[in-house]
Amino acid sequence: MKALKKVGNYIYHEGTVYMILAALVILFTIFNPIFMSGRNLYNVLTQSTYIIIAGMGICFVMISGGIDLSVGNQMAVCGCIAAIIMLETNLPWWLVWPICIAAGFLMGSLNGLISAKLKLFPLVVTIATSEVFKGLAYTMTSSKSYSGMPREFRALYRTQLFGLPLDVYLAILIVVITWIVLNKTHFGRDVLAIGGNKECARLSGIKSDLIQTLCFAITGAIFAIATLDMLAQQNMTSATTGPGTEITCLTAAIIGGISMKGGKGNVVGMVAGIFVMQIIANGMQLAGWGTYTQYLVKGGILIAAIAFDAIKNRPKPVVRIHKNAQPAKAA
Repeated sequence: MKALKKVGNYIYHEGTVYMILAALVILFTIFNPIFMSGRNLYNVLTQSTYIIIAGMGICFVMISGGIDLSVGNQMAVCGCIAAIIMLETNLPWWLVWPICIAAGFLMGSLNGLISAKLKLFPLVVTIATSEVFKGLAYTMTSSKSYSGMPREFRALYRTQLFGLPLDVYLAILIVVITWIVLNKTHFGRDVLAIGGNKECARLSGIKSDLIQTLCFAITGAIFAIATLDMLAQQNMTSATTGPGTEITCLTAAIIGGISMKGGKGNVVGMVAGIFVMQIIANGMQLAGWGTYTQYLVKGGILIAAIAFDAIKNRPKPVVRIHKNAQPAKAA
């Protein structure tokens, strides 16, 4: 009985995402057997790589107790910078990597500094900076679209190793590094500590403002890498390319077990949550559901995920019994 209770607790707190993933695979296979074809599974995997990379960035900021709604427009800025460098200057194509990663790091640092130093709620800060980054992307591009990236840059997606594009291995590498940093380093323990209780972490000697700022900065840098992968895949970008990715990542994070309150979550669950979102999108597309219907479904999933996270992390009532309390006498 105790073993069954332990299994039930694990499924409720950690394993829900894997059950949802398995149920979706079975459901969409029943509706359309093409779903389980090798070609379709290959498409799901390769189209998920940049979202998996972006999801690793969301891990840092959410586990630390924050939230960043500006990362979609950060992607737009980084994508436009990369396109302008490769198509409108004589600079070497490979410079887009350090320049865009540095730009993402700086935009994330701005979010972190404002939130930490001014003691403002990250949700409000990142909504404001999101508008700033959107304006910056439109200003840089004058609302133009860019396409036709250099072949050398697109080799990240077009070159295959053991039957898979190189960006799949890049995504795996970033997942592994993120897991190691969050689970095996002092920095990762500090991230969990400030996510659990920032004030207690500060009183215990952790530089909570610095850790929070670094989490936002790392998130921005990782989203810049995700942007370059997306650009290599899609071969086009504009000021509208990128926004929306943050909602997919946020939903996947909550489904994957990362609490909205911070202080808990795991990388593997995040990856599973991303595949849940990608399988839903792919399955609905195979079923012939329109794009607008998919928005409705994804919005409903986000609401359900937030509600489930609130219920799961609701504090249990504590019943205190005074040691000198006397049992009530029968009448």
